[in-house]
Amino acid sequence: MDVVRSLDWRDLTLLHRVRGNGLCFHAQMAYTRGPNALQNALLDVITAGRSAWTLVVRPTDPAEPPGVAQCMQHNEDPYARLTFLGPLEILGTSSGQRLLEALARTAGERGAHNLIAEVDEHSPAFECLRHAGFGIHSRQRIWRLGGAGNGAAPLSHPSAHSRAVLGESPSSWRSEAPSDQAAIQNLLMSLVPARVHQVEPAATHGGRGYVYWPEKELLGYLDVDRGPLGIWLQPFFHPAAENLDQLLQAILGLLEGRRDRPFYVCVRSYQSWLSSPLEGLGFETCLDQAVMVKRLAVSIRQPAAAPIPSLEGTRAKPTAPVAHLENSAPTHRIRGR
Repeated sequence: MDVVRSLDWRDLTLLHRVRGNGLCFHAQMAYTRGPNALQNALLDVITAGRSAWTLVVRPTDPAEPPGVAQCMQHNEDPYARLTFLGPLEILGTSSGQRLLEALARTAGERGAHNLIAEVDEHSPAFECLRHAGFGIHSRQRIWRLGGAGNGAAPLSHPSAHSRAVLGESPSSWRSEAPSDQAAIQNLLMSLVPARVHQVEPAATHGGRGYVYWPEKELLGYLDVDRGPLGIWLQPFFHPAAENLDQLLQAILGLLEGRRDRPFYVCVRSYQSWLSSPLEGLGFETCLDQAVMVKRLAVSIRQPAAAPIPSLEGTRAKPTAPVAHLENSAPTHRIRGR
């Protein structure tokens, strides 16, 4: 029987060997920081309140290679993310399936209700995840605008005419503040479908985003994650927001100081109408992915009555009421003869 266990110092050589021959199932991590499976594993060992965990499978069949899988869960989120699986040769093997099952079981033991993986629908990993119990719950498209070092044209600022049409200056975007949290949550709840929200509850990430308040209503929120490899943008626009191309151009202007790295914009299927303004700004399609989920907990829709053994077959006995006569005067009934 294959041995699946937590990573320890004996497996560092294996992890070093497979880190360049695996798949990252978290697009945001891949495009901003890279898989970093070895770094995450080392931090997992020395960091209290660990958010990453790594499992290793050592097959008893010499024809199957040993493998490594890694998962992450941030801030006690009700979901975890599959971040790395390698080497590629383990896809579709029985040991690979057992490794994924063990990873899901560990995620459930750590309090995760769902395990999420982002994968190309046309890759062998897609079928591997399906056989492991993952199903599609959404789709996303990653758009890329290359950095200046990659031959991309310099980013142009909104013209005076564009600002006049927009009726706002680029400074209408500002960094989110703690007082914006309620409005941001309301915006995300109104835009994200319930079936997606049940798996990935809408959440912000500690004030790193930007908000767009043209008047008294929040009409736009942009989650921003900056990494050494790129800048990740996740936009959310209210249907009442207008001139989205100019709004996006304005926020890119604010971030232009980071043009040594490419921009990546993640557009979920329920916001596909953002594709047109992104194309107009010079973004190119980078990758289409299926967002897959393995449910680790089942919600109880209707409570079921459970018998209590100590009360079964017994009947409650009524007790006589007790009259309190301390401060009451006695009453007598006098009958006439």
